[in-house]
Amino acid sequence: MRSLQRTASAAQGSLASRALIVSRREMLAGGIGAGALIALPDLSTPGTSRAASARSGSRYVLLYGTPESRPFTGGSVAAALSPVTKSRALPAPKSVAAKLAAAPVSSPDQRSVALITVDAVPAGAKVTLTLVDSTSAVVEKQGSLTITDIPDGTNILPTPVFAPGTATIAVVLAITEPSDKRLVSKKHAHTGAAVPMHAVTWTSHHALAYFDSNSGSFAGPFHLGNAPALALTTAAANGSDLFLWTTEEPRPHHPGKSRPRPAPLPWVSAFPLGSGRARVSVPSPAPWPGGEPAVTLATADVARLVNGRTVQVSSAMTSEVTQVTIDALNVIRAKPSAVTMQSRPDGTVFITKPGIGRAVIADPAEKFRVKAEVSFPVPAVPLGAPSSKAVLSPSGETLYVLGGAKAGGLSAYDVATGALTASYSHGTTYSGLYQLPAGTLLAVSAANPRLAFFSPALSPLGTADTSLQISAVF
Repeated sequence: MRSLQRTASAAQGSLASRALIVSRREMLAGGIGAGALIALPDLSTPGTSRAASARSGSRYVLLYGTPESRPFTGGSVAAALSPVTKSRALPAPKSVAAKLAAAPVSSPDQRSVALITVDAVPAGAKVTLTLVDSTSAVVEKQGSLTITDIPDGTNILPTPVFAPGTATIAVVLAITEPSDKRLVSKKHAHTGAAVPMHAVTWTSHHALAYFDSNSGSFAGPFHLGNAPALALTTAAANGSDLFLWTTEEPRPHHPGKSRPRPAPLPWVSAFPLGSGRARVSVPSPAPWPGGEPAVTLATADVARLVNGRTVQVSSAMTSEVTQVTIDALNVIRAKPSAVTMQSRPDGTVFITKPGIGRAVIADPAEKFRVKAEVSFPVPAVPLGAPSSKAVLSPSGETLYVLGGAKAGGLSAYDVATGALTASYSHGTTYSGLYQLPAGTLLAVSAANPRLAFFSPALSPLGTADTSLQISAVF
């Protein structure tokens, strides 16, 4: 059986640079090609020193998305200057990277962003990880490794994972190789005539590599030998281990020959950082992994949020999985939702489910007891990119959310009481919301001006146009 997930993965990220069709892989994460990385010269404006810029709170915000321009250049990153005070004209964002092979990932302290490209080279495929300073948007460190002994047309799907408190960034590589190329006939949907088509069998396995952000060097790759597996994974790390959820590929059922096979369970494995050998692997409850939120808790345990309502916790010691459903989020509605989960410095987690208009702060130390809950009108765009629809202020006292479908704009709520404390709307409906380190809020729109900056009091600070259709902000 070659599942739909396998098929989608196989269509993504081909090493063949001659491909003429924009694949789903390219649309979502940039595709394979000669990744372009540009170090910006300086944060400061002419006549202003970097130190003065830092004191004033000026900084770049990194935008990730897909460009509207043609030819299609894949997933790209641009840097926009964030205003501190009201500004009539904001400068256009500057390009940082293009043709990325995966969405960027921010470090736990939000100081760095990891960018990954995968390029075809004579020996196979070169994976390059670049760390960009999130304040100045300059390249801090870069390193590459080459994956050899892979056939032409192999697909590489990389996922970077920061290990908090260490200089290590783990890179999970889903490697999908083609085989058994053949010509088959398929009946035309309208005419019924047999149409010859090229077919291929795709088989995925995973490999691990480890990037040292101090030296810029890679260790690995360590091939796990878990083929055939589904390419999609979920991963998180603590200070000693990488936790990786994988699923074996379902086996085909032949009617009349056997009973239907049960769907395979995911497995979660703990790999000591720098190693390709798991110290422990245990079954994990469904669903299959696919990029759902996963965070490292203060206890070093790792939590995975599934179905938008249940937290599965893998023990840092044994990887044994326990799970608890958060009642406040256990609301089923037809409208899908972009669910997010973030660890907080005090050990709690902040979870949002905009499709039901709810955000909670839960305490893992008390079986995820809800310590605060805020309800708000469901925004017009509760699903889709960017996934961030609500943000919690650093103090944990204020919740900022996208305005409801009718009003649009932004709203602010007191976390202690759940009361609405401020709102701003001028008829614009936003699709994403972020709070930057200086406290400035950035709302993202689907059309220009795509960037709208606000003060913590929801006063407009300025807008900027960009050619990127924004998927995330860092």
